[in-house]
Amino acid sequence: MSGEVPSSAEIAREAAAWIVQLGSDDAAQRRQAQQGFAQWQALDPRHAQAAARLQAFVAQVQQLGSGPGEARAAQAALDAARGPRQAASRRRITARVGGALALVVLLALPAWLTLHNHPPALLWSDMHASSGQWRERRLSDGSQLTLSGVSAVNWRVSDDSRVLELVRGSILVEVARDAARPFYVQTPLGRIRALGTRFAVSYDNGQVTLEMLESRVAVQTPQQWQSGSDAALVVQAGQRLRLGGEGVAAVEDMDAQGVEQGWRRHELVVQDRPLPEVLDQLARHHPGPIRFDRAALADIRVSGVLPLDDTAQTLRLLQRSFPQLRMRFLASRWVWVDLQPVGF
Repeated sequence: MSGEVPSSAEIAREAAAWIVQLGSDDAAQRRQAQQGFAQWQALDPRHAQAAARLQAFVAQVQQLGSGPGEARAAQAALDAARGPRQAASRRRITARVGGALALVVLLALPAWLTLHNHPPALLWSDMHASSGQWRERRLSDGSQLTLSGVSAVNWRVSDDSRVLELVRGSILVEVARDAARPFYVQTPLGRIRALGTRFAVSYDNGQVTLEMLESRVAVQTPQQWQSGSDAALVVQAGQRLRLGGEGVAAVEDMDAQGVEQGWRRHELVVQDRPLPEVLDQLARHHPGPIRFDRAALADIRVSGVLPLDDTAQTLRLLQRSFPQLRMRFLASRWVWVDLQPVGF
C-alpha cells in the first residue's frame, strides 16, 4: 500500500537483505548493491540506525574467524556505509533473501557461543566452569571449592604450600587446615594467604575483589610476595577488599551473611556498586556476550540482590529500575546496554 510507514521489523528485514546482497560473488552486483544500500540509508534515519546495528553484529561475527563469504558480506556492508547517500525508492525483500541471511547467522552462532562459553584460558585450566554453571569441587588437600559462572583455576600442591591460581571469574573457598602447608589464592594483582577458613574471591577486568566470610586472610601485592617481604594487610570476617592496577584499595565493611546466602541461592548481592561492575558479573553467567560502554554507564549505582540463574530476567529488572537504560536483545543471547537517546 503506497504511503504506508514501514514498521521497525520491516526495516530490520530490509537491512538484513542488503547485507546479503552486499556479499554477492558477482562484482557488478556488489557495486550496484553498495550504491543502493547507501541510497536506502539516506531515505530514512531509521534505515541508517538499523544498518549500523546490523553492521556492528556482522563485524563481531568477523572477529570469530568466520568464513570468506561472511567476511566479504560484513566488509562490503561497512564499506557501503561510508559511501555517498543519494535518494532512491525503497526496496522490498523476499523470503528467500531473508533465509539466506538466517543461514549465515546460524553458521556463525556455534563458533561465537563456543568461544564465549569456553574461552581458551578456561579450557587449558585445571578446573573451570562455563556461563550459568556452579561447580563444586573437593581439592586434593580436602578444601572445598565452588566456581561461579565463567571461571577457571589452576591447582598446585607441594611439600610446603598449596596454591590456587585464579585465572578468571569467582570462587568460594573453604580451606582445610594444614599447619605445614599454607594455602594461597594467587592472581596477577595480589596473593591471599588463608589464616582461617572461608572467603570468596573474584578476578575480572583488571580488578580483584576479596570478601571475607569467616576468620581472616593476609593480602600481599605482587611486589611484596615476590620480594619475600612479610608485610601484608590482614582482612577480617565481614570485610571486603578490592585490588586493582594501582594496588590495594581501602577495606570496607560488608554483610557477610548476605554474601554467603547469595552464593548458596545463586544470587549477586551488591551495595552501591557501579553498573559496569554489575554487568561484568552478570556477563559471566549470561549465555551470550553483554556489550556496553563502561564510561557512559559508570555513574549509575546499583544496590540489591540479583538472581544469577536467569540473567535475561535480571537485565530486564535493571532496565525497569533504571528507566534511562536501553537494552536490546538478539536471539535472547546477545545484549547491548546503553542509555536511552536524548529526548526519550
